[in-house]
Amino acid sequence: MNEINGLPAHILLVHIVVIVLPLAAAAAILGSVWPRAQRKFTFLTPLAALGGLIFVPLTINAGQFLAAQLGGAASPALERHITLAGRVLPLAIALFVVTAVQWAYLRFVREPRRWVTVAIAVVVVLVSAATAVQVVLTGDAGSQAAWGGVLR
Repeated sequence: MNEINGLPAHILLVHIVVIVLPLAAAAAILGSVWPRAQRKFTFLTPLAALGGLIFVPLTINAGQFLAAQLGGAASPALERHITLAGRVLPLAIALFVVTAVQWAYLRFVREPRRWVTVAIAVVVVLVSAATAVQVVLTGDAGSQAAWGGVLR
């Protein structure tokens, strides 16, 4: 899946990653600091994280295809984007795992221990924040590689 309707798939798929992963991260943080939100979001947070995770390798693959089609030496801006993009997949995996663990712990443990609940929440908040920041940095680097200097 390298083209969609004649357009590079990377350009279209990246929008899914840029929207879904930060939304999943925001929901995870909100659910970690506000128990009522956790009850409302239930399994939707790990499901959103899984959705974002599924699209990360597809987007990276489409990006590699696009870079190959462009040919030539990669610019420093493109190299930065590629480097940052390589860090998104491990964080997306971590986001899915920690949100799934948090959901399962709160859903299936009859008497959750407060310290475990807090420890999981801290890990979820840290991973969520790291994921959101990495996605934003990667997207910005990609935008700069594609559009930097166009309007000057």
